[in-house]
Amino acid sequence: MEYYHRTDEDLPLQSDRERERLRIEQAMAEFLSRGGSIHTVAPSKRSTESNFIINAEKTAQLKANPASPAKKKADVFTDTELARLLRAHCTAGASLQSAAGILNQTIKRCEVIARRYQIPFRSAAFSKSRAHQ
Repeated sequence: MEYYHRTDEDLPLQSDRERERLRIEQAMAEFLSRGGSIHTVAPSKRSTESNFIINAEKTAQLKANPASPAKKKADVFTDTELARLLRAHCTAGASLQSAAGILNQTIKRCEVIARRYQIPFRSAAFSKSRAHQ
């Protein structure tokens, strides 16, 4: 029995990075042995190939129908239609924020229309103070 540890028989310790590098090298060697090819792109250059495609069927449909993008749901109403609907919500006692949420419109657009058509929405602070009385 030895009184000290002999290091000449120990295998070198591998770090996680070294193990990962060896695993990648083995995977690349296996890929190349099956007839694959690897194109190396330098860090300062960009690849000239097309972007990575996740769903080829959907991409083919989009390329086949290059129609103009559909209108957003928020722009479905004209200004007069939106003013009419906002006036109805105001009469029912809803706040501007809740009316905008129900109509799927932005609060900013609803504020502009309410000012332009002089729709008297009450502020949220006014409604809260009335509720506590």
